[in-house]
Amino acid sequence: MRARVEHLIRHGVSRRVWVVGAGAAYWLCAVAGVGYLIRQGTTAGNVFALHLVCFAIEAVSVLGVLWPGAEAGSQQLVDDHQSVTVSASCFSGIFLIPPTMITLGVLGRTGRPLEAVVASASALLLASFAGLVTVTALAPSVRRAREGTGPPDGPDWSDAGDFDSGGDQSPAPRRRVSGAGRWRPESRAVGLWGPPAWRCGQTLAQMA
Repeated sequence: MRARVEHLIRHGVSRRVWVVGAGAAYWLCAVAGVGYLIRQGTTAGNVFALHLVCFAIEAVSVLGVLWPGAEAGSQQLVDDHQSVTVSASCFSGIFLIPPTMITLGVLGRTGRPLEAVVASASALLLASFAGLVTVTALAPSVRRAREGTGPPDGPDWSDAGDFDSGGDQSPAPRRRVSGAGRWRPESRAVGLWGPPAWRCGQTLAQMA
């Protein structure tokens, strides 16, 4: 299944079309669910089926944002998903659901039609809320995984440098050897025998 989805992304449907199209489809599904429930009845099974279909289509829109790939979790996809989801839920919650319920109440049709509107609104709003929460919670981690950022804890070992806990790692003291024109590490004999031994060693070296 993953190979088929990746093939569609590369050669057919772009992620933005996927996200926006699925978001619009679940809104149309909720609107069509009103007519379905009026004809078939607002039984528990029918209401559950409508909720399940709306959640499934919204999950397709969420997968368009989070599915692994080149654009997974990008801010553009998150904005597209939030725009279509919030627009669908707010438009329905402000301009469709209240006027429809008021009209049905005025006409005295408060039975199955009103129940169908309430059930469809419930499916729409719950699916919108679940999709928004999922994308908001998971998109940042998916984006970090796609960009290949390092782990949040622990040192960057490539920049840590050499580290040895075995004591002072400062270099040995160096002093200039007269006449030789170069620097040499100071011998441990200097510390043991003092300057006379060092001068004696220099004299022997010059005589040789």
